[in-house]
Amino acid sequence: MNVLKKFSFYSLCFFLTILWILLSTSLALAENEIIIVASTSWVGAIAEAAGADEVRILAPFELKHPPEYDYRPSDIAQLRSARLLVYGGYEPFVKKLAVAARLPRERMIVIVTSNDPDNLKKQARFLAEKMGTQKREADWEKALNKALADIQKQAKKNKISQKRVLVQKYQVPLVKWLGFDVIGVFNTDELSPNKVMEYAMMKPDMVIDNFHNPQGKPIAEIAKCDYVAIINFPSANARSLIELLKENATKLGIKK
Repeated sequence: MNVLKKFSFYSLCFFLTILWILLSTSLALAENEIIIVASTSWVGAIAEAAGADEVRILAPFELKHPPEYDYRPSDIAQLRSARLLVYGGYEPFVKKLAVAARLPRERMIVIVTSNDPDNLKKQARFLAEKMGTQKREADWEKALNKALADIQKQAKKNKISQKRVLVQKYQVPLVKWLGFDVIGVFNTDELSPNKVMEYAMMKPDMVIDNFHNPQGKPIAEIAKCDYVAIINFPSANARSLIELLKENATKLGIKK
């Protein structure tokens, strides 16, 4: 009987020791987990590409213009366990949130948001260096380069360089990278009738607009040409940067 009691006691001790080791390991892993709070899905997708373990996006996917989001008290709690707050610098709510959360400036990082591939790589590398996730970011770049090569191949096949386009200014870097012939650039402000006529007289084959702040449709209607509004902020349908690039390429008639 004493032998049985001793065996039960040692078994219990062994079990508790293993449990303690597992819990300690789990806590250590949780402490080392790289959690990023992102102002919008755009910077969130870049943080994900850079290798963050978890990305918490503040502005909901369904917002057409995410920078107009106004923070909620629950967002302050999101920041407490996060390593960094990443944003694009044009979101008014971020400054108010940082003040309310008493977030130190060193935990806030601004990145440049433009969907041309060279910039996406540059920003992902910058964040990866801050997080120590260079290996993960390099793996993402390999996947990105593969997708880009396919898009460029399709663009060449569809003779995109022969397509004359008018472009909203924030879409110019990506549109130029894709190889379109950019004959004019219009602003984000509402276009006057004179400006609309001026652009229409340039006889573009396509007007490429910004889905989040569209201004160019009247030009396309008068010029009787194609009109496409491409997306900057990843959506529920295309959450990653690679998915977003493919979606925009399809909208522009590059990919089928």
